[in-house]
Amino acid sequence: MKLSTLCSAVALMACAMTSARAADVVYAGDLTPAVQTGSADGYSWFFDDGAGIQFWRLFATAGSTITLQVNRLDGDFDPALSIFSGVTTADTSEFLSYGDWGGLAYIDYLDDENPAFVAGPAGDPFGSFVAATTGYYTVAVGGSLSVDEGPYSYNISAVPEPGTALMLGLGLAAVSLLRRRSAV
Repeated sequence: MKLSTLCSAVALMACAMTSARAADVVYAGDLTPAVQTGSADGYSWFFDDGAGIQFWRLFATAGSTITLQVNRLDGDFDPALSIFSGVTTADTSEFLSYGDWGGLAYIDYLDDENPAFVAGPAGDPFGSFVAATTGYYTVAVGGSLSVDEGPYSYNISAVPEPGTALMLGLGLAAVSLLRRRSAV
């Protein structure tokens, strides 16, 4: 009788653990060249704690180069970010800073590439990636080795490379010139 009671208790605990979910991913907004402000926990990225990560959505055209930059607003924060192809509403407890999760395909991470905007541990994330396909991408921002748990505020922006904008501008100018010539 004691064995069956123990088995029942273990089964009940297993059910409770699988039904206990963190929150589903909610995006803070869409990243643009404009600087936006966010907030993340101090160790969330380092410990793969999706509950303390802030998720951003980014639309990119295939072949375009996107530069991402995060600047901490508090010297105790050590920000890091991961880039994924796609968007998700998966449970934040599935978050992985270095791998595929929740239907997202891992692309890369950025951490400590720039000297910190505000003095503090390590550097701030800064770098570029080339969009393999046209569509949405997820940028996950959290803390790496911050002074404490936080939360901490930061600024973030996503800027298409000047070369991409220049190529688009030259292409539009060429089309305009061809239309003028054919109209004459």
